[in-house]
Amino acid sequence: MHEDLDLSYHYDNAEVTLNVSLGEDFVEGNLYFGDMRQVPLSESQCAEVEHRVAEGLLHRGQQMHGALPITAGRRWNLVVWMRSSRERRLRCPMCNKTPDLVPAEGFGDGFTQGSQSPSAPNTPCTLT
Repeated sequence: MHEDLDLSYHYDNAEVTLNVSLGEDFVEGNLYFGDMRQVPLSESQCAEVEHRVAEGLLHRGQQMHGALPITAGRRWNLVVWMRSSRERRLRCPMCNKTPDLVPAEGFGDGFTQGSQSPSAPNTPCTLT
């Protein structure tokens, strides 16, 4: 309890993020959104958005955002980070570099090597 009462200004390791407010009553705690992460902070403007229970917000992962502190109650959220292997093969969303991919166990943080055949399965990879 009493964890994550707010969330500082950041961007996500995702191409698209869905944030759904699942419930419990809370006071204050609006979300705020700025420009894309490439815009200098001194030139960025933020907009505050009320995050109502049972509603979701969909935004680009590279959009700067955060959550203001709640002053009472509890906030429960479901956050889904959606990643695109096709995009990540070209550019890492966290560092903007072309990835040097190597085979990896599991899902490889959303990076996959391309294949010659569109029906062939992708090989999970990770950055080195």
